[in-house]
Amino acid sequence: MARINAVLDEEVDYGFSGGPRYKTNIGEYPNGFEDRDSGWKYPKHEFSASFGDVPDENRDYIIAGFHVCAGRKHSIKFKDWNDFTIEDQVIQVLPGTANPIQLYKTYAPFGPTYVRVRAVQAFAFCNIVDELGDPVAGTLDTETGIFTPAEEWTEQEYRIASAEFYVWVRYDDDYNEMTINSWRANTAKVTLKEDPFDFLPLNVPPSWDD
Repeated sequence: MARINAVLDEEVDYGFSGGPRYKTNIGEYPNGFEDRDSGWKYPKHEFSASFGDVPDENRDYIIAGFHVCAGRKHSIKFKDWNDFTIEDQVIQVLPGTANPIQLYKTYAPFGPTYVRVRAVQAFAFCNIVDELGDPVAGTLDTETGIFTPAEEWTEQEYRIASAEFYVWVRYDDDYNEMTINSWRANTAKVTLKEDPFDFLPLNVPPSWDD
């Protein structure tokens, strides 16, 4: 398997549905109570779509992309239109070192007590700033979401000022169905599953229930 450093065409992707999937192990007891535990530390995203009236040029793109990925063998980037940005978010670093950090996104709709952390990869761009708002010099590996500073991190607050990212995915089937309905009107069905790199967890904080 390999990583194809390209993005599935965003116009073709429009119309996909999908989102995060967690894996919860549930133990049931005779008294009706349950014991629940997470099987995965991070969610894995899934996407699916049925394209109707696909013109020939988009049909050819879908077929060619599937061939290049060799079905489920290789991974490629996909834009999740429901969740693809980070704005003004504090991020933990490793003060006193110039060690690389894993970039991540936090979700806290119910306040700072209940925070869910998601490691993020496949960046389009990411602007990291210090507490004065000055850009932090360094190198971003856009494929893995790992940022290496040019100088040591210091004891101050760092933030992701703005960022956009994709999701590494693979096709969920080795068969790509394409139906010819009429002249220049084709139907395609595609399903994708998240396929991330291993994370660099040294600076990634735990979620509230870890």
